[in-house]
Amino acid sequence: MEDMAIPFTSTNEKQVTPLRPSFSMQSIYGNGFIYNSKLFSEDYQHFSEDILSLEALTGRELTVVGDTPVICHAAAATKPALCLLEKAGLQIPNKLYTYQTENEYLALLSHLHKNNHKLIFQYPHPKHIVSPDLFWIDPKVLAFLSDKRNIPQLVPTEHVPKRKMMSLEEIMENIPKLPFVLKTGDGRPTSGGCGVLLVKEEKQLHELGNEFGDLSSLIVEEFIPYEQNVSVHYFVDKHGKISFLGKSEQLVNENGSFRGSWITIEMEDYMSPIIETGYKVMEKIAEKGYIGVAGFDVLICGEKYYFIDLNIRFNASTCGLFLCKDIYQKYGKKKVRLTNLEWNDDFDHLIPIVEKYMLREQFIPLSLLDASYFPTENKISKVVGLSIGHSVLEVEKVLKEMAKDSLFLRE
Repeated sequence: MEDMAIPFTSTNEKQVTPLRPSFSMQSIYGNGFIYNSKLFSEDYQHFSEDILSLEALTGRELTVVGDTPVICHAAAATKPALCLLEKAGLQIPNKLYTYQTENEYLALLSHLHKNNHKLIFQYPHPKHIVSPDLFWIDPKVLAFLSDKRNIPQLVPTEHVPKRKMMSLEEIMENIPKLPFVLKTGDGRPTSGGCGVLLVKEEKQLHELGNEFGDLSSLIVEEFIPYEQNVSVHYFVDKHGKISFLGKSEQLVNENGSFRGSWITIEMEDYMSPIIETGYKVMEKIAEKGYIGVAGFDVLICGEKYYFIDLNIRFNASTCGLFLCKDIYQKYGKKKVRLTNLEWNDDFDHLIPIVEKYMLREQFIPLSLLDASYFPTENKISKVVGLSIGHSVLEVEKVLKEMAKDSLFLRE
């Protein structure tokens, strides 16, 4: 059968200093795989109501996978966007497999299965729809590690917040001490603060609907008043060797939803015990048979710290961490912020705006999604990238300038 991949040929004739990841996909996963970061559609409710932002993420890792083919939405692989990424010195895979609808995506997976390909999935997919033979590891391992109910089996007890499983009915009959954290406990992965609710008032429980998840299976977790909200990132390679990637400091909105992060590969002394615990967690994950990247969300409260979530996949900050070393060397700037931006105008007008800040060495694009590909009235295109500077204030000043150009931070 004909290969459904779209070949990408470089059109950049101008010599540009390359920006390359510190680690290759081949050294981590091995050869011959296709990378797939698409979330299965039935799990969208645990991530975001903003489908365009979810599809933008399918293009986020394009520039750090080297020659590994990638599955992504066609809107994240337009020629203007890919050419701009090349102008930034980033490498685009030679093969891209694109889709525009869920049916096209499933047809693509079926085609790849028939042609004996193996995929590096970032999220579980149901076995009655996607063959287990497509996965680079046993899909049961990925499902187990993505299930938030299993965190206590992977993290030392003293670093897990007190928690228990309850139904909403049980919670209403015996309401825990407020405030507390409520998490979906139906086994499906979550991200970005979705599927998590900080319960401050009883009325929030009355407003809870099935869109939150299975209300008969909820995780009730103690609220941790924290001083820092960070993530520590690792990978375990095909030989079982574990490496530490770096740290990100989470930026969240008033609802607790993830909106970006400050990224660094340089560690302060106080992080040492947290990093060491993270290694132990990663060892347990590796023992299950996992090969790949993971990030662990940690709340720091004085000398105590708690692992509140394990994201067994490429995280939002992973790309930046892969590129950090080259960013430091190429630009001499060590403040790096993962940034999610929105543009409410024609996509063609977006490209020169992003390029302006790129040429000023203030912004590195990672993914640009053209909203015109979607049958929606709300045509907001998406930009994922790295804002860089010598200081936090410098980065924040540039983001304000971008807003004046109608390129706004996602709320």
